Amino acid sequence: MGVSEFTVMILIYSGIMIFFLVPFKKNQSEEIKRPFTFKESLLHITFHKKALLALLSLGFLLVAIWSGYEQDVYHFNAHSGFPPINSDSKTIFYMCATLGYTVILYFLLAFCFSLYISKRKRV
Repeated sequence: MGVSEFTVMILIYSGIMIFFLVPFKKNQSEEIKRPFTFKESLLHITFHKKALLALLSLGFLLVAIWSGYEQDVYHFNAHSGFPPINSDSKTIFYMCATLGYTVILYFLLAFCFSLYISKRKRV
């Protein structure tokens, strides 16, 4: 896979995750009377209706990665005539990288949301 295809996939996945993790506007309009911390930002982003869709799409992506590599290994072993191969380590690496990227994106989004709320309160 080339760099351009990988970049497009990352941008699309990031956009979908950001869309699912950002709460609806009506949930953001509540007046916050005390300092808004990072922990509260994590809770605010996690517990709303669209966050379940983000979790489901992450689960679907991990299952798709696993089944895609399993099918590639099966096809190669069944039709190549070469000794059998095993790509479990590559599959697990890609699944862990996807999960790690999602966690980093989640924490970055929560941090940006808490900064946005704190700046909005100052003005």
